[in-house]
Amino acid sequence: MLKKIFLVVFFAGFWSCQTYKSIQQLVQTNQTVTQIRHKLLPDKRDHIFRLQMLERNKTITLKGATDFPELKQKIIQSLTQKGYKVIDSMKLLPDEKFKNRMGITRLSVANLRAQPKHSAELVTQTLMGMPVKIYEAQNGFYHVKTPEGYYAWVDAAGVEIVSCPEFEKWLAKPKIIITAACGKVFKSPTDTVPVSDYVLSDVFALKKIQNDYALVEYPDGRSGYIKKNAFLTLKQFKEQNQIVDANDLLNKAKQYLGTPYLWGGTSTKGLDCSGFTKNVYAQLGYLLPRDASQQAKIGQAVQITSDFSHLMPGDLLFFGHKKNGKDKITHVAIHMGNGRIIHATGEVKIESLNQADKDYNKDRYQTLLQARRILGKIKSDFTKFYTLDCPY
Repeated sequence: MLKKIFLVVFFAGFWSCQTYKSIQQLVQTNQTVTQIRHKLLPDKRDHIFRLQMLERNKTITLKGATDFPELKQKIIQSLTQKGYKVIDSMKLLPDEKFKNRMGITRLSVANLRAQPKHSAELVTQTLMGMPVKIYEAQNGFYHVKTPEGYYAWVDAAGVEIVSCPEFEKWLAKPKIIITAACGKVFKSPTDTVPVSDYVLSDVFALKKIQNDYALVEYPDGRSGYIKKNAFLTLKQFKEQNQIVDANDLLNKAKQYLGTPYLWGGTSTKGLDCSGFTKNVYAQLGYLLPRDASQQAKIGQAVQITSDFSHLMPGDLLFFGHKKNGKDKITHVAIHMGNGRIIHATGEVKIESLNQADKDYNKDRYQTLLQARRILGKIKSDFTKFYTLDCPY
């Protein structure tokens, strides 16, 4: 009896040693993969990269999906050099059926989420007429990339899927851009039944102008009428905004005053802080990155002094805290001059970082980290919002 117990304990101990060794190897392997990913993809928002590794008997199976084949190959090379046999079962995106297809936003505002489900976090939005690249489909959602390079999942009802030739035809059509905060598209000039709503910066194809209305076309082929005082032709809009002016930028920013804060929002239906700055700059042709921490990497750094003398109207101000000795950006605002700011927090509002002002915000002043100048420092280009390469 004692002999049997000893054998059980011995083999249990042997198994535990082997398991421990295997776990150590997997931990080291995971660390290696993590290091490679951080080196080639320091910001995970820049690509799709979902990786699951399954190991058995020195064979590792890679599962998941990516649109970054160079990163996948670097990982396979590293694992092979460590003596593993690698089975590559990762899906390379885009899926074959989407390689010669594009999506065009067909709603006034389309909601994009972190996961392919309606209960997932809202991370951004696209506006009518804005194209997206499509990578995969799941649960009635498309995994897409927006013109500013942001990846997220959109409900299939939010976009019209078109072939590359169809997309080129859409691009060639004359367009209008909405300049009113919001309104309705009607079936006819005398009809009270709407086809849909619209919001600021939506884009439609222009079929004809008829008296006080324009007959417009949606990306999905629907049509309707919009009052002339609610839009400009895209050509007029570009000409009007050719000369970049800080006062014009601030006037456009004030159009959003009182708009409610919405995490992930980028429209007049609701905005978050970076959605606000992105939209304001978009009206001057600047395609800013989606998030505040990404916006803090563009333009020119500006020195912040106690009297704000180095700052100019239109500069972006970034707020947050220090983490491991580095700036952790959590908020962005537009500088209006003399320390006054306009930003989305609760709602779009004007406040001040100057203690002498009655609307001084002590918390914002204490968390101010950086300032960046966009106007005149990066190129303004309206075409970036409505054109994408197809195929890709």
